[in-house]
Amino acid sequence: MRGALAADARHWVWNALPAVLPATWRLLEEGEDGGKYYCDLLELGVIVSGAVEQDGRRWIHLSCSHARRIPRWNELREVKELFLGDFYAYQVLPPKERYVNIHPHVLHLWRCLDGDPPLPDFTRGGDTI
Repeated sequence: MRGALAADARHWVWNALPAVLPATWRLLEEGEDGGKYYCDLLELGVIVSGAVEQDGRRWIHLSCSHARRIPRWNELREVKELFLGDFYAYQVLPPKERYVNIHPHVLHLWRCLDGDPPLPDFTRGGDTI
């Protein structure tokens, strides 16, 4: 089952990623469920992977890191647009006891590929929150 899921993941993850990257970005490593990228200009590393999570939906996970600091908002936004597209992406801030910190300068985003956005429209159809 795990092998079948990995083969399926390779298909849908790679179909969701950009076919052509800007010249400043390069693919460092390619895996069955995603890839590792680097931008020399911005000094940003990005890892993108996909998995079917416990809710039964396909989710893409993106981690964005910088060697010396946390990525800036505009860098995270640029990476999101490049790798996840113009779709909803979520950053999760769990309770302290659920923190996972493998790298001190990394931020994470998730994009659901299946169904409507999992969160409600907090604008209630308007232009503000």
